[in-house]
Amino acid sequence: GDFPVDYANAMFFIIKSYSEDDVHKSIKYNVWASTPNGNKKLAAAYQEAQQKAGGCPIFLFFSVNASGQFVGLAEMTGPVDFNTNVEYWQQDKWTGSFPLKWHIVKDVPNSLLKHITLENNENKPVTNSRDTQEVKLEQGLKIVKIFKEHSSKTCILDDFSFYEVRQKTILEKKAKQTQKQVSEEKVTDEKKESATAESASKESPAAVQTSSDVKVAENGSVAKPVTGDVVANGC
Repeated sequence: GDFPVDYANAMFFIIKSYSEDDVHKSIKYNVWASTPNGNKKLAAAYQEAQQKAGGCPIFLFFSVNASGQFVGLAEMTGPVDFNTNVEYWQQDKWTGSFPLKWHIVKDVPNSLLKHITLENNENKPVTNSRDTQEVKLEQGLKIVKIFKEHSSKTCILDDFSFYEVRQKTILEKKAKQTQKQVSEEKVTDEKKESATAESASKESPAAVQTSSDVKVAENGSVAKPVTGDVVANGC
């Protein structure tokens, strides 16, 4: 691509993700949410960058924990909103997010980067960084150049449809769980009803019937759409 590799002024951070699923969501929705500390650090960097004359982009190098590679380069395009809570991360604990733009998406193995060491992190190789480790300008530009020039055979976009399907499956599973609970409650209630009907007077079944209706009605909003989806997908 025509992504420039020279900047007079820029800030760089390493982003470590717990899962490729989350990187897929980041590329799909142009958003990221770091840890509470990571968010604070990136928010401060963004404020600082805004005050620099002539512009100062903030670039993020993404790597999934224990994957042995980096998956791409994104740019922070807005401040951290500490109040937003987006729904699609694999764990529910991430709050606060910020917009970004993905510039390069390709698999870059650690072996191509480990010669770059960071004096601001005990001279450890850049590949041995924690989440939101800052990378100084000189090393940051070297990494950008390697990212751009490396002709990778693979990238997370190759697996995009896999993660799309997986996102759908996870949501459907959640919905099916809810539906299962509702129908189990119904079965239990129906058993109660028939037992009561046999042994008791005429009024009694009506009373039981009402409580069962209430139960279904409470869950009704969940139960109905689920059934629709399941049928539509032929599951």
